[in-house]
Amino acid sequence: MPQEHHQWLADVNRSIVESYEREQEMARTSGRTQETGHVVESLWDGVLTDWLPPQYEIGKRKYILLENENGTALPKETDLVVFHPHYPEKLRKKSYVLASGLAAAFSVKRTVDKAAIKEAYEEATTLRRGMKIRDATKVKDYLVPPVFFGLLGESHDWKAPGSNPKENIKSITTEFDRDLVSSPREGLDFLCVADLGAWSRLSIVLTERFLRENPNVAPWLGLASGTSGQESLVVSGLRHDYEQQDLSPLTNFIGALWGKLAINDPTLRPLADGLRITNTTDTLGSFGMRSFKFADVATPQIAAQYRNHGTFHY
Repeated sequence: MPQEHHQWLADVNRSIVESYEREQEMARTSGRTQETGHVVESLWDGVLTDWLPPQYEIGKRKYILLENENGTALPKETDLVVFHPHYPEKLRKKSYVLASGLAAAFSVKRTVDKAAIKEAYEEATTLRRGMKIRDATKVKDYLVPPVFFGLLGESHDWKAPGSNPKENIKSITTEFDRDLVSSPREGLDFLCVADLGAWSRLSIVLTERFLRENPNVAPWLGLASGTSGQESLVVSGLRHDYEQQDLSPLTNFIGALWGKLAINDPTLRPLADGLRITNTTDTLGSFGMRSFKFADVATPQIAAQYRNHGTFHY
């Protein structure tokens, strides 16, 4: 039997899908594309405001200041940002916000296509490359970004007869993880398309011990056969081909978002655990994977410290 809160989110998801044609008609008849885009931002602003803790305030159309030497910002406005509770209220009103004051950021599109996904990957990568590792002794900080980044859309561009939009997204995100991302913490964390599906990043550490005890895993994952038992690996990508199919995209996204935010903020763990226990995100089927040497993602010292552990993931 579906959980009651799954239905709440499914109702919101349905309202987003139903508004899509109205927004498209507004853009066609009025030509006010930017205004319509702002309407879409407000829609997703409302979703995040309703489903995140009250202390996680949402900001719209902000320039994010990076932690590089020159203190430069991302080259374009970020549609939505989620402030950390500690970020000063007065500073939240400024057009420029400090990356360290954010928990998450999102690009918002009416219609998602390959160009929109590439742009989101590029923004996510630039943001994380512009932020320092928080604690060089913690493995989490090498695998989990300090600010999560996602792409939110009402619909998608793959509606021609015979098109397979989910396979298109799997192919596109696998391509960009291969070509644009140099570590798991840089990749796109979320992709939610209201009339199609939701995807979230999973990064798994396969230690030397695990690969040694499971020699068939590396070939099964398509990794080089010589890696098995020789060095710890990290595989990372967006989850696809879910085993569970009865959740709305928004339900899946909110469950995944709480899970990710709770990694960096343990005070969110009680509700994040509750959403996980009540299956408010799809269980893993498969995911488009990019493999990394654990020693390259973290440090050789950390890789040596964890070499005889089992697998773990974020």
